[in-house]
Amino acid sequence: MTRSSAALRTTGDVLLWWLSRVEQNRATSDSYKRSTRSMVRKNIMPAVGKVLVSKLDRRVLDDKLVWPMVQGGMKAGTQQKAFQALRQAFLLAEKTGRISANPMASLTFKSFHRGAIGSKPASLSRVDLPELVQRLSTNFDRDPVNGLLPLLMLAHGTRIGETLQAQWSHISLVDRVWVLPELNCKSRRQHLLPLTPQVIALLARYRQALPDARAQVDWLFPVRGGARLSPTTASSMFRAISGGKWSSHDLRKLMRDCLADLGVDYFIGERLINHSLGKVSETYLTRDVMERCREALERWHARLDECGFSIATGLYMAVAASSRIDETPEPSGVAAIS
Repeated sequence: MTRSSAALRTTGDVLLWWLSRVEQNRATSDSYKRSTRSMVRKNIMPAVGKVLVSKLDRRVLDDKLVWPMVQGGMKAGTQQKAFQALRQAFLLAEKTGRISANPMASLTFKSFHRGAIGSKPASLSRVDLPELVQRLSTNFDRDPVNGLLPLLMLAHGTRIGETLQAQWSHISLVDRVWVLPELNCKSRRQHLLPLTPQVIALLARYRQALPDARAQVDWLFPVRGGARLSPTTASSMFRAISGGKWSSHDLRKLMRDCLADLGVDYFIGERLINHSLGKVSETYLTRDVMERCREALERWHARLDECGFSIATGLYMAVAASSRIDETPEPSGVAAIS
């Protein structure tokens, strides 16, 4: 329910009004909506929800929200996300004229936290790649239906939310490309990923293994009833596969590190994982970007072949991963998607 400006008396009123806006925004991803809802209802509302907007200041925030989170052992990154959610709520309420004064206007997270906020260390490193590829490829070979997701994410460095929203209609075998629509992407721009022969073969094996009912559904990862695999179920799958030692995001980090090891240009590496490069950096991508991305993925998938990717694809592209790929390699076998 949307709250009128007269009703936004407490911090909780502002938060719930803002949360309703977030949840109704079609341009906002489901994963962001879920995480924001959880942060607001579990962390922020219990702490400062009853505080009057006119009484909210730095001391109240420190006493009721930030310091208790610190004492509770929450990481600085989590504290920062809670603070940012609160700040965004008040900023929007101010811009739309629903509050007369914004008590968060002059405050930043640095007002409460000193020191760098470190990123979460990766749980997978380059030395883990051979064993990881062997395990994931063997799992796929035994059970293609449940084994595609981690291999596809490792092969392309896609985010789990983006990958789960993939549809067969997004994949063109004629153009050998996978299109990720802008509404599915965190960057909010369409993302194009070239398809290598290995991935085309992987998708062929997967589709042939799907039960007939699911094979007729456009979702790449369908479940019974025609819906797509949920993020919650997918996360449970990753915990089972990894034994809780690494997450889906660690596959993305590993792929990016390995691209650097293979000598892939920094801007192409960032483009492949769909990071925003900024307008200035984009000007350096003067050559055919798609062709350079395809070459980089061919090099990366050749490296996966060296580690056992062919167990899953049934296709080995006999090219050294470290070499520059200027010629079309000779495949050892061919598979097609019907």
